[in-house]
Amino acid sequence: METKKIAVRELAYFICQSGSLTKEFFSNSDMLRGQRAHDYLQEKYNDESEAEVYIKQEINYLGINYLLHGFIDGLLNIDNELILEEIKSTTKELDEIDIDYHKEHLAQLKIYGYLYSLQNDLTKIHLRLTYISVVDYETKSFDSYFDFDELEEFTLNTLEEYIKFINLLDAAKENKNKTIEDIKFPFKEMRQGQKDLMKACYKAAENDEILYVIAPTGIGKTMATLFSTLKALKPNEKLFYLTAKCSGKNAPINAISLLSKNGLKIKSIDITAKQKICNLKSKSCDPEKCPYAKGYFDRLRVATMDAIKNYDVYDRKTLSEISNKHKICAFEFSIYLSYYCDIVIADYNYIFDPVARLTAYDDDTYNLRVLVDEAHNLISRSKEMFSCYIEEEDIKGIRRLLTGLKPSIRTECNLVLEIFNKYRDQITDGAIYCESKPNLELDVALKKIINKMDDILEKNENKIKEKDELLDYYYKVLSFVNTSEIFSEAHRHLARIDKDSVSVEYYCLDASSFLLETIRRYVKSIVFFSATLYPIEYHANLLTKGEGKYLELKSPFDPNNLDLIINNSVSTKYKDRKESIDSIVEAIEILTKTKEGNHIVFFPSYQYLQMVLDSLDDIESEIIVQKPNLTDDEKDEIIKKFSDHNTNKLGLFVMGGAFSEGVDLIGDSLSGVIIVGVGLPMICDENNILKEYFEEIFNEGFDYAYTYPGFTKVIQAVGRLIRTDTDRGAAILIDTRFTYSKYLTLMPPHWNNKKIINNSYQLKKELEEFYNKK
Repeated sequence: METKKIAVRELAYFICQSGSLTKEFFSNSDMLRGQRAHDYLQEKYNDESEAEVYIKQEINYLGINYLLHGFIDGLLNIDNELILEEIKSTTKELDEIDIDYHKEHLAQLKIYGYLYSLQNDLTKIHLRLTYISVVDYETKSFDSYFDFDELEEFTLNTLEEYIKFINLLDAAKENKNKTIEDIKFPFKEMRQGQKDLMKACYKAAENDEILYVIAPTGIGKTMATLFSTLKALKPNEKLFYLTAKCSGKNAPINAISLLSKNGLKIKSIDITAKQKICNLKSKSCDPEKCPYAKGYFDRLRVATMDAIKNYDVYDRKTLSEISNKHKICAFEFSIYLSYYCDIVIADYNYIFDPVARLTAYDDDTYNLRVLVDEAHNLISRSKEMFSCYIEEEDIKGIRRLLTGLKPSIRTECNLVLEIFNKYRDQITDGAIYCESKPNLELDVALKKIINKMDDILEKNENKIKEKDELLDYYYKVLSFVNTSEIFSEAHRHLARIDKDSVSVEYYCLDASSFLLETIRRYVKSIVFFSATLYPIEYHANLLTKGEGKYLELKSPFDPNNLDLIINNSVSTKYKDRKESIDSIVEAIEILTKTKEGNHIVFFPSYQYLQMVLDSLDDIESEIIVQKPNLTDDEKDEIIKKFSDHNTNKLGLFVMGGAFSEGVDLIGDSLSGVIIVGVGLPMICDENNILKEYFEEIFNEGFDYAYTYPGFTKVIQAVGRLIRTDTDRGAAILIDTRFTYSKYLTLMPPHWNNKKIINNSYQLKKELEEFYNKK
């Protein structure tokens, strides 16, 4: 007979957890400080007492064996009296804590008391629940004496409630295993390349491998990667589908929905960013301001039972409905619920970012299979994850908001500001300071600020007026402190003065070591895929230090459906941009007059876009201009305009922006594109530092810092044009460099029909012939 293992902490917390979402719950630093306080108390035990005593006990309940297990914090022997102690650290004032502060704490202790009494034939036992302040290590204990019968009744009642939940999970697991085995591929025919992709993904999962796949648009990579990895999924494994942008989640959500309609019974969840799914559309998570945070844990169990029993697919809409019904925070609920799901659709952060990563997956309970969509984005994103930035104004803001509160933080803030002042002697306004070592003096001073802020926040909980603003500063400083502890050879210590304000950055040049370490520790297999992993070795080097297997698939579309034209007579380099305007405007006019419909021009910058816009006179199409920092609603509104085929539209967009990937403009929604320039990132100090670093490592400094990241944007922009096998359109690439040998070798195989056309007459003739061809 199978024995089901249940951790005592999990049992007590699921059934008895109570309270609100507070800073204690959100703060990683509190967890570390709590462990130190925990250790401090245990180190004071006498020689007759024991710490961290493992206990396990098999219990047969209704014919099923359950193994309850866990670690008792303290088995004390004081004056020959046995005391079981459970230690809980806290940032709260001890005077405000009573024995019911968190009911799950006492519940956990009572279950331990029952197991110990059962094993040692005790009829009565002394239990001690001790709270220790992480601020000053002061303690407050609650002592209770329980009869064995009382503890047995409590434990069995708690177990009985938990078994109801286990039964729901077991039923879901049985459905998952059976339907994964039975589910058939949802389409009658596989697309070209799709079968090869599925075989490679299945093999990667079976052999615990790292795989890179160049999968052009049209192969059906979302369904192929999901279906094949699901088929390889074992009972104790989870599948993470990671995306870079919110729009990238639509494809996996739709694929899972289709599989569900075809009989797949599996729990899947879409983790949406907090600001987008917030019940109140509010930034504040203070339980005094947010009713969904206040009493969150009191209602969590019922909400979870409801979700597991009545739903399989937890998309944004479903999560909002459940959380509003039970009045709990939708974002935190989605994170919690993900632990009971088999498929998790989420941003890259939730696996790779050291701050946002879901740490509950760090143990051996879960084996993770990971799919990384649009994987070319992970290079820049991962560098951001392991970088940090702080400026003088942040420290001044902390000092301003905490003035008058005790203990005073003025000394700590002034010390950091003095360190910032030292930079003024070393750099001039507009210049950049660069070192390969961190500023240890600054690191120590910022740690002192964090410690003092913890103290102030704990002692003045109701006295801080601008708490949300203060917490923004707090987490920014905390991020810097955390990054300082992993500062590596791939980091640079930068400083600048801008408008008389000093800023300091620990800039990660290459996050591949951190990503590979995460994969080795927590991930069983991983597939990186995108249509634009060119060159594939570059991506592998900057994501997994070159480790992994490669697969390049051919485009399934007829290459004759894409009329790729290169105008290599125009320089779009920064110094030549004014002279290039007339040629770009002429190409736009020819394209829009030759073929009615919707067109997009992609630029390397907003400034260049504006220069061309100012010169557009003879354009009959409605001009739609991308603005910086578009909201999701504004982006959706622009996409809707392109779906309206009654009038012609001309979009002026930026390469690498919101419309250059993750957007499907099918059929008449898009007839042609113009790409202005080779997409090089801006020439600046940071990118030049990258260039020097990569030159030393790979002897390809300029290509790694500029060429490859830029050309990825070009491929993505052209990729907006042909989204199905019936789409046809022209793409005009404008820049002298497009015919350099370096760029020609980077072009995908399905661009082999490219033509070089440098005059207006030939361009007009070529476009007319292409668009008139049936």
